[in-house]
Amino acid sequence: MKTLFLSMVAVALSFGAFAQDSTLSQNPPTEQQQTQQKDMYVFKDGKVWEVKDGKTSELTKDATLPNGTVVKTTGEVVTKDGQTSALKDGQYIDVDGNIGQTTSGQ
Repeated sequence: MKTLFLSMVAVALSFGAFAQDSTLSQNPPTEQQQTQQKDMYVFKDGKVWEVKDGKTSELTKDATLPNGTVVKTTGEVVTKDGQTSALKDGQYIDVDGNIGQTTSGQ
């Protein structure tokens, strides 16, 4: 009986160890990692910077996102339905039209 109990405990602990290993390797990327991987337009120091494929360059002409939103070189954002807003220093807009605040010094 004692051997059976110890065997069951050992099996239960080994399942826990396997579960821990698999969850560690499947953690989703952090928000900062996702942000760094996406193409976006960042407003910094009075200029709009295009981040595409990990490379940064100054936006020299207005850009139209796939959803119809226009990002102007001045930092003004015009949605497809005509609503306008302006990016503030340190804000970005991704190619899906989501506006956020940069956490790194981009």
